[in-house]
Amino acid sequence: MTEFQNQIQKIFVDETSLKLPLSQKILKKLNSIPVQVVKNEEEVIKRYLALKDSIGEGKKSLWLKSLKGDFVKPCPCTPYYLGCNYYIMNTDLNCPMDCSYCILQHYLDNPLMIIHVNTDDLWEQLDKFLFKQRNRFIRIGTGELGDSLALDPITERSKELIAYFRGKKRVNFELKTKSLNIDNIMSEEPSENIITAWSLNTELMAEKEEKGAPPVRDRIEAAFEVQNRGFRVAFHFDPLILYPGWEKGYEAVIKRLFSRIDPSRIAWISLGSLRFPKQLKSLIRKRFPSTKIIYQEMIKGIDGKLRYFKPLRIKLYQKIVKAIHSYGNEKVPLYFCMESKEIWKKVLNKEPGSKEEVEAFLSLLPGFESTIK
Repeated sequence: MTEFQNQIQKIFVDETSLKLPLSQKILKKLNSIPVQVVKNEEEVIKRYLALKDSIGEGKKSLWLKSLKGDFVKPCPCTPYYLGCNYYIMNTDLNCPMDCSYCILQHYLDNPLMIIHVNTDDLWEQLDKFLFKQRNRFIRIGTGELGDSLALDPITERSKELIAYFRGKKRVNFELKTKSLNIDNIMSEEPSENIITAWSLNTELMAEKEEKGAPPVRDRIEAAFEVQNRGFRVAFHFDPLILYPGWEKGYEAVIKRLFSRIDPSRIAWISLGSLRFPKQLKSLIRKRFPSTKIIYQEMIKGIDGKLRYFKPLRIKLYQKIVKAIHSYGNEKVPLYFCMESKEIWKKVLNKEPGSKEEVEAFLSLLPGFESTIK
């Protein structure tokens, strides 16, 4: 059994997607798990939503279905804060891990883990999208609405995506994960434009708030192996969480990170502090009664989300950036996820005028210099 595979107890397959090659491959790999062919999606969703913990129960089931809409979409980001012009690919939805702060608890209306199996449509849409965007640099990735590698031993999707994007001169492709499932990546030939990224937190926060996720030290070791294979790596310190001892906790993780990872092989590191819609707070309280992260004093930001006071965020970011510069170096590309231009200026001393400037900064291949002032 690979990581997460043993928690799958049932597989649903849409009737119209049953014969697709990816469906057949998954069913063959998981041939000991009960399968139900679905004719009426609403009945299945309604049944799960009626459960006491529909989200937790949904993480025990796979749903193989075809995506009827667009695979590629602009990252929704958040209103009124500076974005980075990132594009997301919705190949899989939901995640077998169960992080207390996860926005998907609020964002998705289907609690099951979904694998979109109509891969021919994916390649066709990607071809059209990249052709339309051929005169600009694109940052695109999976892992926004579901972990990129958690189910990869079952789907082997990373191998196909790496093969598709390998060598594309104006595209940086990112696989975002907390998982250790790197075997498929390690079997592929590396390319400078293929980036595997890990979400990191302190060991304490990972243990308390990231149920089912592997220890942070193991994620760093997985990144070390991928780096040594010849790929670039990236890291997302998001959400950064304030708690007693956070300074030492984050410094320890950053020290460990740079004891294993070559700073010159890091494509970027993103920083973002804990934030969530007001409606999510009661759900977190219900599903994770022992958590303390929602009881910090917060304000309602201009995007409507609850977040730490600006002076606290600035202090938090400054400490993290100082540690990255100390244990790594000042050339590691850093950027903020969903923060204001003022935060950029006060913490990074950079003044990007738009999300396009942030995109250009992060799209640089090794050896190029930033154009952000």
